Amino acid sequence: MNRRDFLKNCASVMAAGTLLSNRSLKIKRSEQPNIVLIYADDMGYGDVGYHGIDNIHTPNIDKLAASGMSFSQGYASASVCGPSRCGLLTGVYQQRYGCEANPPESGYPESEKAQLAGLPTTQPILSEMLKPAGYHCGIIGKWHLGMGEPMRPLNRDFDEFYGFLNGAHSYYESDLTFGEQHNRWPMFRNEKIVEMSGYLTDVFSDEAVDFIERNNEKPFFLYLAYNAVHSPWEVPDSYIDRLSHISGEYRRLFAAMVLAMDDGIGRVMQALKDEGLSDDTIVMFISDNGTPYGQQRVGDPASPEDYMSSTGPLSGFKGDTYEGGVRVPFIINWPGQLPPGKSYDLPVSTLDITPTITSFLGIDTPDNGFGFDGIDLLPYLTGENKARPHEILYWRRKNDYAIRKGDWKLAFNDGNPTGNNRIELFDLANDIGESDDVSQTHPEIVSELQDLFDEWDSQMPESS
Repeated sequence: MNRRDFLKNCASVMAAGTLLSNRSLKIKRSEQPNIVLIYADDMGYGDVGYHGIDNIHTPNIDKLAASGMSFSQGYASASVCGPSRCGLLTGVYQQRYGCEANPPESGYPESEKAQLAGLPTTQPILSEMLKPAGYHCGIIGKWHLGMGEPMRPLNRDFDEFYGFLNGAHSYYESDLTFGEQHNRWPMFRNEKIVEMSGYLTDVFSDEAVDFIERNNEKPFFLYLAYNAVHSPWEVPDSYIDRLSHISGEYRRLFAAMVLAMDDGIGRVMQALKDEGLSDDTIVMFISDNGTPYGQQRVGDPASPEDYMSSTGPLSGFKGDTYEGGVRVPFIINWPGQLPPGKSYDLPVSTLDITPTITSFLGIDTPDNGFGFDGIDLLPYLTGENKARPHEILYWRRKNDYAIRKGDWKLAFNDGNPTGNNRIELFDLANDIGESDDVSQTHPEIVSELQDLFDEWDSQMPESS
């Protein structure tokens, strides 16, 4: 499908009228768990304690994993922020509807391109599926799915919004206009620009606790999209002072930003407990993509232990299709449905979050022409279905792409510091770090995977 055909398809969907099934949903309150979806920003695979990392401090995230299910092969659908959020909230490969890249910010609000860029309103998102089912929907934090009026949260069936629209924000300063410094663009409460006071990670945690306390008598969906631990590197000294056991200056600074978010997650979990909602709430914690390359290279070369964020045993970084760019911390805590303290070791994707929730609630698949690319994970996670949830997964960003079939992964990366600008083949069952390119010894697998990727790629609009 080329871009012209894609736009025609979008127009036909709009002309058809409703995007979602009009089926009346009558679900008992006991069958409508609250949903808290916590999305971290640029947090690497090696930035959580429960992955066996000893120079980070994440007690509340670790506790969430211990009382829920963690995923050793949890993937984001993209290696950068905006597209990753698109895949998460739609359950559809973001390439299908033209959201392969972050929406442009240059020239906003005058620029028509920036006004129109983002997740198309023709593509339903999770809030638009949950609200007709009786859910009160709120987003706190980073939006990054479009800055134009039609694409903002309250026009996507969120009932409440506190946060910012673009891709990054200062943790201390916020302007009241869209000026030249994008990371100080306005904070919003619903549709109104408001002043900000305090450390932003703490502010978002305060807002999340307040949301839970105000909505404790009705089913709610809270999308808590922290901008931590994205740049800029800002954190109160009080958090740094609690991490004197971490020797590297840069790692300690980064770990302090993580700690602020971890404290907030602990407060969210306590609020659920205080309101008597712990047993009736799904809590998920996922990172949107891996850590940027530069964050591992800020320290003194003579002191390699002093870095910021970490991809742990993985290679690659944010923006590429190596494991370090797309394999992320991934936890689902679902009382009564998933066994606590278990690790699930087959590949899953953020594309699965929306279809898993809607399937459990009996919500029809959106009538948008695409259906879901993700799947309902519950039968796999409970052991009812012992097959792999995904035999094949795809990634594409500009010229970079990858396909994973079983434990074989074909990847091509260029235009980034770690890209080798050639087709590579990895056996992830034996080479999690993608250090051994076996493409020369398995040309038949290279050919098979390349053909499969090309077939999938031919169904997508051209790279944006």
